[in-house]
Amino acid sequence: MNKSAKNRLFIFLSLFLALVVDSYNFSTNFQFFKPSFTLLVLIYWNMALPDKVGITTSLFFGVLVDLIEGSLLGLHPMLYVLIAYLCQRFFYQFRISPLWQQAFCIFIIALFLKQILALDLLDSEIGKSNLSNLSYFFTSFKYAIFSSVMWPVVFYFCRKYRRRFITN
Repeated sequence: MNKSAKNRLFIFLSLFLALVVDSYNFSTNFQFFKPSFTLLVLIYWNMALPDKVGITTSLFFGVLVDLIEGSLLGLHPMLYVLIAYLCQRFFYQFRISPLWQQAFCIFIIALFLKQILALDLLDSEIGKSNLSNLSYFFTSFKYAIFSSVMWPVVFYFCRKYRRRFITN
């Protein structure tokens, strides 16, 4: 197996591991604001190795997240591709930022993601919207906080994984 294929295999293994962690059912209280580890690992790989992980990988894992969660097909891929594009576009600025600034950017991305996912187009009822529900906003705020707190953990874990298994 050549070096490029081996590197790609290790990257996909880490993304599949994050997908397995995301698909695990936690308690009901924690399930609503559990961070999306697939998204965090995808952001890391887009930042660390933008030439190996990009839009196509984001599209593929977005479809897998949609299939696992049973959400509207195409919603996660669209959001993951948008986030991957932003990471690809600004990865030089994002990469050199201190970890607390990166965590703040993750907070903004996670809050945006949760608010877009509130537009549940299949269960729409007149007069009932998650966006107007104040408790949903606080839940999405907690989700963004937990995602930004988990970013340094994911960052250091993926960095150690990359330095150990992925060769240049």
